[in-house]
Amino acid sequence: MKRSSDTSRAAGDEARGTISPWLWSLLLVLVLGSTADLAWPGAPKWFSGVVETCRVGLLAVVTTWVIAGAPGLGRRGSRGARLAAAVAGLGVAVAVALILEPVLASMVGLVSLTAGLTIRVRLAAPIGAPRIELVRTALLLLLFPLSLTSPAVLVPEADWWVPVLGRHGVAALISLVLAWGIDGFSGYERVAGQRILRRPGARGPAMLGVLVVALLVAVAGVIALHLEVRSAALAVLVALASGTVMVVVLSQRFAVSSTLSMVGIAIGVAALIVVQSVATGFQHEFERRVLGVYAHINVTRSFGISEYRRFEAYLRTIPGVVGASPFVYYAMALAPVDPEGEREGDIRRASVLVKGIEPQTAHEVIDLADHLEAGGDDSVEIADLRSELVLQPIRDREDDRLPPVIAATPDPRGPSWYEAALRAYRAQPDHLKYGRRRAVALDEDEWPLEVEGRDPADDLDPETLPTMFVGVTLARELELAKGDVVSLVDPGATFDTSEAPEFRHYRVAGVFRAGFQEYDSRLVYVHIKELQYFKYRGKDTVSGIDLRLADPYEAPEVEQVLRQTIGDDEYSILEWQKLNANLFQSIRTQKSILTVILSLVSTVAGFNVLAALWTMVVRRTAEIAILSTMGSSEGGVARIFQFAGMSIGAVGSVAGVGFGLVLCWLVELYGYTLDPEVYFIEHLPVEISVDQVGIVLLVTMAISFFATVPPSLRAAKLRPVEGLRFE
Repeated sequence: MKRSSDTSRAAGDEARGTISPWLWSLLLVLVLGSTADLAWPGAPKWFSGVVETCRVGLLAVVTTWVIAGAPGLGRRGSRGARLAAAVAGLGVAVAVALILEPVLASMVGLVSLTAGLTIRVRLAAPIGAPRIELVRTALLLLLFPLSLTSPAVLVPEADWWVPVLGRHGVAALISLVLAWGIDGFSGYERVAGQRILRRPGARGPAMLGVLVVALLVAVAGVIALHLEVRSAALAVLVALASGTVMVVVLSQRFAVSSTLSMVGIAIGVAALIVVQSVATGFQHEFERRVLGVYAHINVTRSFGISEYRRFEAYLRTIPGVVGASPFVYYAMALAPVDPEGEREGDIRRASVLVKGIEPQTAHEVIDLADHLEAGGDDSVEIADLRSELVLQPIRDREDDRLPPVIAATPDPRGPSWYEAALRAYRAQPDHLKYGRRRAVALDEDEWPLEVEGRDPADDLDPETLPTMFVGVTLARELELAKGDVVSLVDPGATFDTSEAPEFRHYRVAGVFRAGFQEYDSRLVYVHIKELQYFKYRGKDTVSGIDLRLADPYEAPEVEQVLRQTIGDDEYSILEWQKLNANLFQSIRTQKSILTVILSLVSTVAGFNVLAALWTMVVRRTAEIAILSTMGSSEGGVARIFQFAGMSIGAVGSVAGVGFGLVLCWLVELYGYTLDPEVYFIEHLPVEISVDQVGIVLLVTMAISFFATVPPSLRAAKLRPVEGLRFE
């Protein structure tokens, strides 16, 4: 009995083909290629050519050797013929690699190898050759160009996994995984695994009725949500109906134990997709709103930048920069002005952060125009920010006190700009040069503010006042609307406590909605000249320069370039992600914590798969023994249950992705509202990321694979005599 079993098993191994050398060669390429790439990342061209030649040569030798003698494709070639074909393929690869680029060498080596194999291997299989051997060998041959060209085609840009494995290592790893999958699950193992999972008997009519009812409920609920019927109970009902449809469909196809395992995996995958989508939506919504009112990078100096025009001209020349604009920041107090006395005793104030922007260039760095709300029938534009003040020109600092790149940049205003600007400044009337006014008090009892000797609210003409934009929340709190008059007060204008702070009146030209509570309740925009008057006493100096990049996610690289060129001792260079680092870090931390917690659901589902497969092994001991006596190898028996477990993971993952997408759609359709004072935004954002869905699928499949190992080994080690003892 034992001899017959050994003979049958040997025959089964022979029928499987000689594929192992090809697979192990790929693994060797993975190790050698990764080591070479990582050990010498800046290697010269000749070293890269040697590595590429070794890679092409190794795959050419092993592939030629294996396919030329594979069963099912004709007579096994003699050892000498196979060796000659392998040496020829290696010689062609070496010769081409010495002449051409490594990638071209790979392509030419592939063409020559394919031509040699076409001549060597007969195009038609003899009678009786297993069809699966033909298909499997053809697929493995197709993997060869993948292993050769993937560094140039599949991984053109370095990602996090490329530096870890190396470009050649990534190529070999992709081919290795695909080859193992094709070789392992393309034979009788797949058929046997499908029979294990299949549901015995006919489909139950009662379950089909449940399926129809659940579908009708789900469709009716979706229609109601589309008709603006906002009900949390309705959204939950649609979700439950969708889940019922999933369970019924699985139960009609697969056995009970398999269905339960698939449902467990599906729930875990769906939960991960929903949480990842909501967290990604939060992150990207915050980023979008931050970038709507903040530039990608800002360059500032503690005491201001007087030569900012030269700075701006230089910064525009940096690769990746598409816009630049000066700005001034200043913390002030804001209060409405009540000319008619209608608000007597009910004047509210607010501490605000005022940003002075240049209307001519601000649109290059921020998307403020997209956030301005139209007032009445009139549209609102950034150009509506107005100021009639004239600034005192300031000479640039000496070149030896400037960064070399700035000193070498000519002033775009011309060499004699200062004299012309000074003459123009002196020719202006005093009220345009000294437009600030003083208040006699800042006590709560004496608002609105009064100017020495008269009420500033008397004979105010709003059309002649400078203008500002206020946030929508701030406008609501202070009961402001377009056209209202307000006062901006500079509490820190003087160190003399006996003097009152300085202030100016403004007309509200528009209201903006950034969609971010912190900005909508505190931020105010005015013309840059107005803040230059307050902060720099009317001198033409700015706090810094805002920059916009073609790709905001390249901000760290551009920031590093700026630090190297202008230095970071005197200047502060801050990119948008660092500007809001605490906010984004908290979002990423919450996302990671929720992902880890919900990953436990998939892990528990993996143990469920393990238990189901172990039960299958115990219940099918006799069938396993029969397969062994018929010549199935231990690896073949193990692959049967591995296929079953991986199928459970694959079907459960696909069902979970579908269910998760339905839940995400319901969340977005329902429009769950949030408290903006707590969450900074008004609604629950959902953004589905294909990359994250792919990662969830890969992790779930990995858990399913590891769950199949113990029961598969148990089945492989089962002796036929034990399985047939009670038959």
